[in-house]
Amino acid sequence: MTKMFDVRNSVEFRRLRDTERVAHSIFLNQPNFIPGVLQDPAYAQEMISRISGLPAGDAEVAERVQVREERHRAFLERLSGDDAPQVHVVLDESVLRRTHTGSDTMRKQIEHLIEVSRRPTVKLGILALDHGPHQGLAGSFEVHDTADTSLVFFEGAEGDRILEGDDDRIGLYRALVGSLMDIAASGEDARTLMAKLVNH
Repeated sequence: MTKMFDVRNSVEFRRLRDTERVAHSIFLNQPNFIPGVLQDPAYAQEMISRISGLPAGDAEVAERVQVREERHRAFLERLSGDDAPQVHVVLDESVLRRTHTGSDTMRKQIEHLIEVSRRPTVKLGILALDHGPHQGLAGSFEVHDTADTSLVFFEGAEGDRILEGDDDRIGLYRALVGSLMDIAASGEDARTLMAKLVNH
């Protein structure tokens, strides 16, 4: 199967990476898969290969995994530094069940999420399946706030898109993550839910 879109070097993706390096607050809503900055390498390879439709051993898959790993490492370094951003992440529970529950890849990914969720500046929420439909299912997005600007990043099959310069609309996306966090399992409740999936 041929890939639909190559997002490795879009102008919008480069803008996102530059912004997340200096953002003081980050809001992530992801109803489909683990956000790229939180992906364990094995999970990243599996998701990139399957979503792109390219074989796991394809050179492009390896290149895209490398880009994601670099982004992931830089993000973890920021979380460990003095300028760690405040991060709010909302995941639909289906994200944690997308890959075979109990597989080594998913186990390592969930264990990584548990570890990251213990960082003092990270708040991770999980919207349980039994909660039913919610506004976060409308699509994934990332809000990044820096000292100078704020933007919303959207990733899709037809390419990347950025919303910038409209504080009211950006505020709605930021507020949506907050409202989703209010109904999500978070803190120890989220870690307990994830631990159950690891031990399933």
